[in-house]
Amino acid sequence: MAPQPDTQPEPGTPADPTLDNCPDCSVRPGRFHLHGCDLARCAVTGQQRAGCVHGSDVCNTRWTGLWPGEAECIEYGFVIKFGPDPVRDHTPDLNRLYLECDWDRDLQRMVRRTTS
Repeated sequence: MAPQPDTQPEPGTPADPTLDNCPDCSVRPGRFHLHGCDLARCAVTGQQRAGCVHGSDVCNTRWTGLWPGEAECIEYGFVIKFGPDPVRDHTPDLNRLYLECDWDRDLQRMVRRTTS
């Protein structure tokens, strides 16, 4: 029997109605993705966990309520604008994120590369 998604908010944290459950495995923000979730990232490499070679739950990550990399794109200004509305008419530029940033294992997020 497959595990059921944990749809309850993380204990001690208020539920944020603006954040959605994971569209693939249905867990609430703050919870670990279920095994086999296509959106889960490897905590070690930051790449899609479905192709991970670690083979253990040690590399599982939590669903944040946002698509992987979306928060970093917004923070770094990596967005593609396609209309006049600055709030609705943009999408994260994930290609630029992966070109200009690296996965930080300790922070569990993409960070800008430092130039020397």
